[in-house]
Amino acid sequence: MRKLLAALLMAQLAGATGGAALAEPPARPPANAVPVNSFDELSRALFACWAPPPGTVGFEITLRFGLTGKGELRGKPLATYSVLSGPPDLQRAFVAAAVLALSDCTPVLMTEAFARVAAARVLTARFTSSGRET
Repeated sequence: MRKLLAALLMAQLAGATGGAALAEPPARPPANAVPVNSFDELSRALFACWAPPPGTVGFEITLRFGLTGKGELRGKPLATYSVLSGPPDLQRAFVAAAVLALSDCTPVLMTEAFARVAAARVLTARFTSSGRET
């Protein structure tokens, strides 16, 4: 299962860059308008982009990652835990949605003091799909 998750993450991240490394990634504006100053605010800012795919109730994945002082992802997120069931296509869609949520909501605008704290930590985010499907 771990090899499948690693392969899915690598494929998703490679697809985001077309498989080629960029010499200088284009600067993107921060995803949030108000600077975050706590881990609770950071969590809300990162999960603002989370939209689990339909048909994935009960799925979950925990991603470990880091942020730079500018609020950008540092390296590639690493899946550390998952509960995925059902067809492989649905599993891939769920993992891709979680990785895309982190990608879409970064860079995160942070206060200068909080940026120093957040950049020095390993962060985790648990993406779940709960509730009823309509």
